[in-house]
Amino acid sequence: MAKLSYKVPSALNRSFLDHEITLSKGGWAARPSPIKQLLFFGSGILGVLWFSTSTFVSSSGPAAITFFVLWSLAAIAYFGGLMKTKELRIMRVPAFLAYLPPKARHVFTRRSSNPTAFHSIVGIDDVDEDGLVHFSDGGKGQVYLVVGSASYLLFDDDRVGILDRVDSFWRKVETSCEHGFITTKEPQRIYHQVANLEQRNQALQVRDPDLVELQNEQYDILTQHVGGKFTSIHQYLLLKGKNIDALRKGHQVLQAEVGGSALMIKEATMLDRDEAYPMLRTFYQGIDDELLNLKASLN
Repeated sequence: MAKLSYKVPSALNRSFLDHEITLSKGGWAARPSPIKQLLFFGSGILGVLWFSTSTFVSSSGPAAITFFVLWSLAAIAYFGGLMKTKELRIMRVPAFLAYLPPKARHVFTRRSSNPTAFHSIVGIDDVDEDGLVHFSDGGKGQVYLVVGSASYLLFDDDRVGILDRVDSFWRKVETSCEHGFITTKEPQRIYHQVANLEQRNQALQVRDPDLVELQNEQYDILTQHVGGKFTSIHQYLLLKGKNIDALRKGHQVLQAEVGGSALMIKEATMLDRDEAYPMLRTFYQGIDDELLNLKASLN
């Protein structure tokens, strides 16, 4: 039976500092706080007292000391606050400082530029012809085009069945293989329609000008309108294993799920290199350039 509500489970790398305690039964202190937050507040207050009494701040005058104490306490209260992930806000400071320089916010992709910065973002060394993705950290991956069963028009029994099936699937997944679901809005795929139109063109025995013009018109509609202006939602699943064996196990679990039931995933199509590249270009090249490449390849 599907649960009525779900929660994010506790991380496996929790330490002693992540345990939460309650200081009192009523008031603001009744909210549980992790030990690391209490230690941060305590050490921050002691540091403010030491700076205001034993350093040059103590000789700055009452107004300056009061301003320094109030500003320091406000900073401690803000950076000691918890984010949704139960981490202190001060943990964002290193990432902010690394992003602050202008050169860290721009990645040059010219052929003459150093590819190190771009490679650190992509993290992909190569994609084999069969679609096997080689990551820079040694992991192996595979991209699938998936079709799910979720809809606003589901009956209650179908919704419960899907939730139960999803819960059962994630219980079988091993931690050595990551599952990344990617949702993109891309031009509609018209490869099969264009191929069918080309077959009709080759099978045309009478080269009547009106028939040829009609086929050219259909070709222009497919390439310039349906495959260029109209976009649709596509969902991909990126399996990333620590090694090739972990990826193979993840593929077996996914294949068993698709073959056993259509509740969670109706279809899962493994993509080769030529099919995986357009999906990656959506992130690293942009949709506008992708549309231009699609039109150039069809023409």
